[in-house]
Amino acid sequence: MEVISTIVQLAGGAVLTTLALAIIVIYFQPAYIVHFFLRLNKWRAGCTTKYVKVGEQQFAYMERGRPSKNQPSLLFLHGFSDRKETFCEMIMHMPKHLHVIAVDLPGHGDTGIKAKADLTVEAYAAKLHQFIGVVGLDRSPLHLIGHSMGGGLAGCYAASYPEKMWALTMICPGGIKVPENSVMFEKIFRGNRHVMIPETVEQAEEMFDICLYNKSLIPPKQVPDCLSAQLVRHIFRKALKGYVDYSRPYVNFNKELFDAMLELGQDGLTPYLGKIAAPTQVIWGRHDKALHISGLDVIKKKMTASLQVDIVEDCGHTIGLEAPKKAAALLLNFRETVVNKKNETKKS
Repeated sequence: MEVISTIVQLAGGAVLTTLALAIIVIYFQPAYIVHFFLRLNKWRAGCTTKYVKVGEQQFAYMERGRPSKNQPSLLFLHGFSDRKETFCEMIMHMPKHLHVIAVDLPGHGDTGIKAKADLTVEAYAAKLHQFIGVVGLDRSPLHLIGHSMGGGLAGCYAASYPEKMWALTMICPGGIKVPENSVMFEKIFRGNRHVMIPETVEQAEEMFDICLYNKSLIPPKQVPDCLSAQLVRHIFRKALKGYVDYSRPYVNFNKELFDAMLELGQDGLTPYLGKIAAPTQVIWGRHDKALHISGLDVIKKKMTASLQVDIVEDCGHTIGLEAPKKAAALLLNFRETVVNKKNETKKS
């Protein structure tokens, strides 16, 4: 009994110590929260971070699995001001035999970028093509998946390098001038040009309100007069402070990139839609407040390639966060459809 008592006391001390350290981190170094969860989700997804030299530039990417002759590799491209780990939740719901790579695009995450670099979608596509060659993804056609800005880039790449493509998935893609303005663009046109580049907790909350439709992920500003609700709200604001602190080194570049995209008039992808030959899937959140779902009408009108459209109900712009299991299922269903169609073509 004495031994058990000692073990319990030691365990209790360890728990209290861990709790105390967590509280200290939340209050004094909230950015560590972001770093912690990035590593945790990457570990849960079974991915390993790797680095590769592409010309004079070092790229960071994460990888799971190995290439297969029977299953095309998947390459994930994140959105504006995001990073490769944003796909971890989706990857967790995908079979482990699939070869998966998610890359930090230039200027994002752990991939650097030269000063005064060309920030056009064409320049990003050319740099992406170099990366694909260096990591060996050019040995067989690949399945390219992009979200938001990454979706626009994926579409541009598919049109520019059709021989490298097996299939294309664009999730809430950017670069389309839509018939209706989204909440984000309404704010931009009213003068809040950098609404998606928060520098304060309040601005971060405004940004997440645009990105997320599922409000259960965001504690309300007005909370009941009870300790638990107020504590959750307080911790959430500390987490937002951590996000702001974590993002601070990227602010200047993000503004430069966002301004460059706005100069294209929201139309970087549109000219390439008719040139895409690969079987294409478009996934869009029904309640996307960042990029209006009416972009689908433009895609349907401009594209001539085989097109599958999947609308996710009760979801906003960040489908990989709000509905990762659903997004993964739609992606896998599309892959199966492409395989079946290719098999039918071979038989005929």
